[in-house]
Amino acid sequence: MNSPIESPRSQNRISDKPRFSAILLIYVREMRDQLRDRRTLFTIALLPIMLYPLVGMLLLQIAQFTREHSTTVCLVGTENLVSVPPLLDGEAFSAKYSDEASNLKLLVDGSADLSTEEETRQETERWVREGTFDVVVIFPSGFRDPELRRTSKAAAIQVLYNVASDESLIAHTRITAILSAWRVDWVSESLAAAGIDIRKLEPFQLNAIDLAPEQTRETAFWSKMLPFIMLVWAMTGAFYPAIDLVAGEKERGTLETLLCSPALRSEIVWGKLGAVTSFSMLTALLNAGSMLVTSTLVFKQIDMGGGAIGPPPLAPMLWLLVALVPLSGLFSALALAVAAMARSSKEGQYYLMPLMMITLPLVLLPMLPGMNLTAGTSLIPVTGMFLLVRTLVEGQYTDALLHLPMVFGVTMGCLWLAVTWAKRQFESEAVLFGGQEQWELGMWVRHLWRDRQTVATPVQAYACGAIILVALFFGKLAVTTVPSGLAGLTKMILAPQLGMILMPALLMSLMLTTSVRKSLRIRMPHWITLPMAVLLGITLHPMYLMLAEWITYTYPISEDAMRAMQPFTEQIQNAPWISLIFLMAFIPSVCEELAFRGFIFAGLIRQRGRMRAVIITAIMFGISHGVLQQSIAATFMGLLLGWISLRTGSVLPGMLIHFTINTLTVSLDRIATSGWRGSELFITTSQAGPAYQPLWVVTSIGIAITFLIYFAVLRPRIDESQVDLLDIDPHLPDPVARRPLAQ
Repeated sequence: MNSPIESPRSQNRISDKPRFSAILLIYVREMRDQLRDRRTLFTIALLPIMLYPLVGMLLLQIAQFTREHSTTVCLVGTENLVSVPPLLDGEAFSAKYSDEASNLKLLVDGSADLSTEEETRQETERWVREGTFDVVVIFPSGFRDPELRRTSKAAAIQVLYNVASDESLIAHTRITAILSAWRVDWVSESLAAAGIDIRKLEPFQLNAIDLAPEQTRETAFWSKMLPFIMLVWAMTGAFYPAIDLVAGEKERGTLETLLCSPALRSEIVWGKLGAVTSFSMLTALLNAGSMLVTSTLVFKQIDMGGGAIGPPPLAPMLWLLVALVPLSGLFSALALAVAAMARSSKEGQYYLMPLMMITLPLVLLPMLPGMNLTAGTSLIPVTGMFLLVRTLVEGQYTDALLHLPMVFGVTMGCLWLAVTWAKRQFESEAVLFGGQEQWELGMWVRHLWRDRQTVATPVQAYACGAIILVALFFGKLAVTTVPSGLAGLTKMILAPQLGMILMPALLMSLMLTTSVRKSLRIRMPHWITLPMAVLLGITLHPMYLMLAEWITYTYPISEDAMRAMQPFTEQIQNAPWISLIFLMAFIPSVCEELAFRGFIFAGLIRQRGRMRAVIITAIMFGISHGVLQQSIAATFMGLLLGWISLRTGSVLPGMLIHFTINTLTVSLDRIATSGWRGSELFITTSQAGPAYQPLWVVTSIGIAITFLIYFAVLRPRIDESQVDLLDIDPHLPDPVARRPLAQ
C-alpha cells in the first residue's frame, strides 16, 4: 500500500538520476521563501551590520572608562619607614615611581587614631571589605628592625585587597608594581654601599629577535580569531534555516505538498541543502566583513595589544572563502538531517543544540596553544581545515600544500557522509512523519515488553551504546590508582568488561527482545569461516602493529601518560601467560563483540543500515578504549570486524579475529624470548622490543589479502538489513526470513 504522501510517480523514479533543473527550482523556491521572512533577513543581514559597530562602541567606552578610572590606596604605619630608601615624597609616592602610581589616589597614615595593632588590623580589614579603600598597605612596627624585616613574617609588609572587587584587583596590581620597584632600588643601594658593582649581577644581555615573516606577525592574531568567528557563524547560519525548511514546513503543512510533487527525494534534499548552505555562507561572510571593518577602526583607537594587533590583512583572508564552501555544506547537511527528525521549530532547536555542542570542540581545538597543521591534525574533521586556512593566511604555503590532500580528503568524506545521511532521512517516512502521538512513560514501559521484537530496534541499539560509553567514562574516572597483584589486575579488567560492556547488552537483550541468541547475532556461519578468521587474525597482526606505530608517530604519547601507564605495563609483563591471555584476549573479545558487533550491530543494520551498522559500531568500539592512540587503532580494527560480521551474518568470526590479535599482542614479547624453535623466522628482537621479520610482514600481507577476498565474496544466509519495523511477526522463527535476499 502506497503512502498517502508519496506519489506513485516518485516511487517509480526513486532510482532515477537527480535533475539539475528540479534542484534549481527547489533551491529558488526555498531562497525566495526565506528571503521573504523578516526574521531571516534580520539574522542574516541586519544583525551583523548592527552588532559589531555596537560592540565596537562599547569597547571604546570600556577602554575610556578603564583609562580614566582611579583607585584609592591607604598606607598605614608610614612612621615605621625609618632608615630605608625613600618611598614617599610628602603625601605622594616618590617621583621615580610616578609611572606605576598613575591613576592612584593615596592617603598616608590612615591609622593615626588607632592605638593597638589588633585595632589596626580589624579597622583596615573593614575599610577594604566595605570599599572605603581599594587597597590598604600596612607597615608594622617590626619593620623598623632590619633583622626582623628579613626573618619575621610579623614584620612583613601587608597588602590587604578584595578579590571580589575589580577596583581592588587593579589597585593591588599597581601597588605591587610600586613595592617591587622600591625593593629593586633598595637592593641596588645596599649592594653599592657594600662596594659591590651591581653590573656583576647581570653578566650578559638578552636580545630576543623575532624571525617570523612580517606577514605572519601581522596576521598572528587574525589567523586564529577570524576563521573561528567565521566557522561559528557558518554553523549558526546553517541551523536556523534548516529548522525552518523542514520542521517549519511541517508546522505550516507544506512539506507534504512538496513530497507529493514529481521531484525526487534526492532533488528535494539537494535543493534545500543548497539554500541552507547559501544562508550559512552569507551569514559567515557578512559577520566577518562587519567585524573586519569595525575591528580595524576600533583597534586603531584603543591600541589593542600594545600595537601588536594590527588591522586584518584582506588579501590572505580570501583563503577563508575557499574553506567556507565545504564547511558550510558540511554544517548545512548535518543540520538538515537533524532537523528532519523534528516535528516543530521548537523541537528542532532542541535537536540542533547537541549537534552544536559536538561540533564546537572541533572548532575550538585549533585555538589551543601548540596546535599546528601536522599529519595527525590534518585528519581531524573541521580542525584540519581550520589549521589549513590558518597556515595559508600566515603564508606557509609549503606546509599547506603538503597537507592539502589529507585535509581535502577528510573534509570531502565527511561531507559525503553528511549528505548521504540527510538523503536517508528524507527517504524515511518514519523519520519525517513519525512520532506524532503523545508520549507517556507508563504506556511506553508497557509497550517495551508487549512489542518486543526478535532483534533490537535502531533506537535501542543507540541507547545501549550510549549506556556503555557513559558507564565506561565514569568507571575510568573512579579508578585513581592501578591495583597491584594479579587479583587487582583481574578486578580492573573484569569490572568494565563484564559490568559496563557485556551487562547492558545482555540485560537489554533479555528485556527488549524475544530471542537472546538472535539479538546478539550468535549464529553458526559456514564452518570454514571460523579457521579462516583465526588465520586472518594471525596474518593481520603485523599490519595492526604497523598501524599502531604509525598512530603513535602521528599522535605521540605524552611523557605523563607514559609514566601513568608504566605500572599497568609492568603488571602485564609479570602476570602468568595463561591468565594474561584470558584477561586481555578472551574476555575482551567475547564481551566487546557481543555488545558492539552483536546487540548494537543487529539493531543498527535494520532498515538497510549496513553502512550505519559498520561505521557506528566501529566508532563506539574505538571510543570505549580510553587512550587516544588505542581508540584510533580500535576504530580501524572495528571497521574491519564490522565488515567481516556483515559478510558472515554472525558475531563469531569477528570474535575469533579479535581474540587472535589480542593474544598475539600480549604474547609477542614472550614468544620472542621463549626460545621456541622456528620463532626466529617470524619474530626478531631489538632494543625497541620484539618485531616481525620483514619477509614475514610481506608474506602475511599477501595471505591476508587472500583471506579478505574470500570474505568479500561470501554471502550471509540471511539479509539482516531488510528487517522493517512494520514487518515483524514475532511468531516466525526468524523475521528476516519473511523477505528474500536482495538481488
